[in-house]
Order: sequence, then C-alpha cells, then structure tokens
Amino acid sequence: MNCLIGSHTKQIMKILHYNSRGQLCLEKISLVNFCKNKVTPFYVYSKAEVENNCREIYKLANGYNFFPCYALKANYNPTLLRLIRSYKFGADVVSAGELYFAKKCGFTAGQIVFAGVGKTQQEIESAIKSGIHSINIESEGELKIIDRISRRLKKQITLAIRLNPDIDPLTHPYISTGLLTNKFGIDKDQAVQIYLNLRHHPYILARGMHVHIGSQITTATPYIQTAKFLLQLRQTLQNQGVVIDFIDLGGGIGLNYKDQLDSASTRRSYIRSVLPKLLGCFKNEPVKLIVELGRAIIGSAGLLITRVLYVKETPLKKFIIVDAGMNNLIRPSLYHAYHQIIPLLKNNRPVEKVDVVGPVCETSDFLARGRTINVPRAGEFLAITGTGAYAQASSSNYNLRPTVVEYLVNGSGTKIIYKGESIEDIAAKYSWK
Repeated sequence: MNCLIGSHTKQIMKILHYNSRGQLCLEKISLVNFCKNKVTPFYVYSKAEVENNCREIYKLANGYNFFPCYALKANYNPTLLRLIRSYKFGADVVSAGELYFAKKCGFTAGQIVFAGVGKTQQEIESAIKSGIHSINIESEGELKIIDRISRRLKKQITLAIRLNPDIDPLTHPYISTGLLTNKFGIDKDQAVQIYLNLRHHPYILARGMHVHIGSQITTATPYIQTAKFLLQLRQTLQNQGVVIDFIDLGGGIGLNYKDQLDSASTRRSYIRSVLPKLLGCFKNEPVKLIVELGRAIIGSAGLLITRVLYVKETPLKKFIIVDAGMNNLIRPSLYHAYHQIIPLLKNNRPVEKVDVVGPVCETSDFLARGRTINVPRAGEFLAITGTGAYAQASSSNYNLRPTVVEYLVNGSGTKIIYKGESIEDIAAKYSWK
C-alpha cells in the first residue's frame, strides 16, 4: 500500500500544553474546567494526536511498499479503531476477541494479520474462514493445526513464520520477545526447514517472514540488527526456491515517557528516529513491508486523570494517595514503567520527593516511586501522561473496582467513547443463587 495522506492533511494544533492561566489543556479543552463535576479517575484521548501520529507514520514510509497495521492490544476502543482505520491502517490482532472488534470496526479481512504464540483451534479456524491477510505462526504444533483445518475447509491461507533472531531489544526483560530464552518465535534453522516443507502445500502459502523483538524500544540499533538477519535469511530461502512476498517487521517503537508536553525540542515518540532507519534497510528489496504499531499511534494521545485523596507523611516517606491505581494503570507495578505526572493547574509549591500511590490493597500499587514533584493538596487533580496504550486495555476489576469512563477530545469538543462500569454492571455477570 502506497502512502495516502493528502486527503487527511490538517494544520497541526497544540496537543498537551499549559495555557496562559497555567491550566493544562488537551487540544482546546482546559482540563481544569473539564474535570468539574466529573467522576475520577477517567481516561481522555486527543483525536488530533492520533491523526498526527497516523500521518507521521505514512510520511516516514513514503516511497516504500508499506502496509501499517494497528496493534489492537494497545487499545481496543472502537471509536479509536475506526479513526485509525480511516487512515488506511490494517489491524494486527492476537485473539478471537480482537479479530471480532477489528471486523466490527470495518477492517476488511485482507487488512488483518493474526499474531500470537497461543492461538486456539477455534481462533485459527475463524481466521482461515475469514480469509484474513495472513497468520503469523510460532510453532510446528500450530502449523499442524493450520494444515488440518485448511485441508478440511479446502481453503488457502497465507502464513508468515515468526522468527526468533536472538537479538536483545535493549528494553525491560518482561517486554523482550526476540531472544531464544523468550517463548516467542521459531529459530532460523527450524524455520528454513518449515519453509522448504511448505513449498508445494495445496492450501498453505508460506510467503511471509515475521519478527517482533520487543516493546518500548528507543533506539534503531536492535531493529537494524534484525533487518540484517531477515535479509540474510531471505537470500538463503530464495537460493532454495522459497518465494517471500512480504516481511512483517513487528512493532515496539517506544514513547518518550519522560516528557509528553508540547515543546519545540520534545518528540513524544521515537518513531522519527527509528522507523526510517529500519525501512531503509529494505530500500532495494521488492517486498511489501508490514509494521505492527500500537504504542506509537495511540500512546501519546491518552491521559489518565486522577484526584488526590490524601497526602500522607510517615517517618520515612511522603505519599500522595490518589484514586487511580494499578487496576487502571498496571505498567508501573508490572515493570516499573515511568509515566510523567503533572498537575492540571501549575503551582509554585515546594518540590519534594514522594511516592504517588493508588487505593488498591497491594504494596505494588504505585504510579510513581521517589518522584520529585510540586506536592499537590487533597482534592486537586493530576494527569498521568502517555497512557493511551497498554493502560485501559489492561485494566481490571481488582478490589471490585469498575473500569472507568473514556472521553475523546476533538478540538473544543468532547464525547464519551466508553461509559465505564458500575458495580451493578459487574454484579450482573455473576450468579447470585
């Protein structure tokens, strides 16, 4: 797919910034005013930021046979999915649920790629029946199921083999996926044999190569190493009569979580410094290049707004206790992820080192530890930035806390795009007899 951006060109507006009165604004909305009479915590997203990111990705890939797919695992809100689809993105799914949402939001079967290390037989059959673009396989056991189902259905399916290049992505070990110690992918020698065995299969077209080495990667170095691995392997396969039509390069390009505010010197994402270098490795290769981007599209568009409940001081620490917790945003608890935390109204109070913690009954329920900030007061609001991806999508009902409302900002307008749950909604799922 060539780059089609002209019909969506808009003047770029400020996204996240303080106005002259020191009020934090998202696009043209003062969040100080917006929070009045709102129940917290809640998520709020910038439509313009999603659009900016979509256009930027196409601009960086200009000149390539390029097919970007949005990774639904980052955020599956249907309003956001339809917005991203309108920018000619495909969908990267990893479950039957994500496949259902992608199709319901208008992604055509030919725009959908299915990844994941543990696909069930039902998920595989659904994907084959749907006629999706491709399935990324991760084991010989999975291949046997695809062989059996495709023969029974007498229906062709295109595959890419997910390769494990044993390359360190220089990220947190919990989100590293391209080392041989990880559960993902197939090693090179085993993959070559699978490609050779499938050359004349009546229903399985093994025409693709796939990698995904990790998430929140901030440098191009591991991507370039991976590209060299893919190019060498493609040449090896070509020499043995295996045709590779497309390469799925995965995703994982990180955000600058340290500073998400608008600034002439700040880039909210590392997409500009990484994607051109990665694609440049394939400039002479006549193949379609797929990328699976989630965080780079939606991550910088979201904020989690929370209210300060208490300021608590012990002999050793000062705690800022807020009403958002690990049930809303698990990334800090799960792998000590950093999110910038800023006040909705600027102040000149003393700066102190504090822990920002939630209400959940776990010591691991924190949003920041040892963070130096202007100490807020009970009742004031804070914005946790960079929470468009892997935030609400991985939220839970732990401690019987309902999932929260999501809003979309569009210039000076807002709308609810997820109404949230009540405790009665949760209770209705259970048998009380």
